[in-house]
Amino acid sequence: MNNMANMKIATLQNPQQIIFSDAPMPQRRAGDVLIKVKRFGICGSDLHAYYGQHPFMSCPIVLGHEFSGVVEDVGAGVKDFSPGDAVTVMPQLYCGTCPQCASGRYNICRSLKVIGCQTQGGAAEYIAVDAGLVKKLPPGMTFEQGAMIEPAAVGVHAAKRAGVQDKNVVVLGAGTIGNLCAQAAVAQGAKTVIITDLSDYRLKVARDCGIPHAVNTKERDLGAAIDVICGDWGADVFFECVGVGATINQAIELSQKGRDIVVLGVFGKRPETNMGLVQDKELRLIGSLMYTYEDYDDVLRLVPGGKIKLEPLMSAAYPFENFALAFRDIEKDAEKMMKVIIEVEK
Repeated sequence: MNNMANMKIATLQNPQQIIFSDAPMPQRRAGDVLIKVKRFGICGSDLHAYYGQHPFMSCPIVLGHEFSGVVEDVGAGVKDFSPGDAVTVMPQLYCGTCPQCASGRYNICRSLKVIGCQTQGGAAEYIAVDAGLVKKLPPGMTFEQGAMIEPAAVGVHAAKRAGVQDKNVVVLGAGTIGNLCAQAAVAQGAKTVIITDLSDYRLKVARDCGIPHAVNTKERDLGAAIDVICGDWGADVFFECVGVGATINQAIELSQKGRDIVVLGVFGKRPETNMGLVQDKELRLIGSLMYTYEDYDDVLRLVPGGKIKLEPLMSAAYPFENFALAFRDIEKDAEKMMKVIIEVEK
């Protein structure tokens, strides 16, 4: 901490322009937890925002919705946390009163905002967060793992959306979210899990994480691979984790009649899709957004239990002052830069 009045923040001022500056310490109100940020991850959404391509994020913004840290102080009324606790945060800011929130689906709140996407995020030395959004890290969990609970919860939530137990699952895209979705499907008892990509490197990471079938669709026809692995029944559910027209159409074309497609990918551009096949096959297109408290709790149990592996996904770590360099390096070697962690404090 520089002093009690100021802290360092990194602002994405304009696309591809990150500026470091001093900022006032966050105002800790009643019910808040003041967190000294230790680590935050760079997400695919952050990459879209960095290049000015995210449909729901705009500059200027302090990024960082995947982060972990240590409790520095607590506000009046906070009883579950104490200074020194290692924590992570659910970055959802929801109203609690709209019909979606009232039905327990606060992840799709009508006025949902996300810390690090629409409000100041973890790319700062300190952040104040409502205690209801804070989760303690299990003993022995690293801050790097803590910063990856958020994307892992995305995968767990998506797998639940499709009810994958005893089903044949195909995950299109072996990036971080696709990998974690596939791991979540395995952990939730899927009968078979296939993950696809054009990158042998990412497919190797998938195998290292225990995903049973990894298919490079540049070298092997996916439809034929599904026939061999899943038999005549085929795939019960596809997960689209890329966010481009080619993969959503691949899912539509390869789906058997009456099956499900879950969409996780962030589409920077509106895709042309074969909706005629969606109608003809009576397919269900299911969106999946973020997670719930239960999904976070599941991840905080599955990671220590070895059911979800995070370390193989950690590609590189950068000190806070090299935040902008991390984006440039990801651009140079996007295939092998899966989860990049920023170290705010050692």
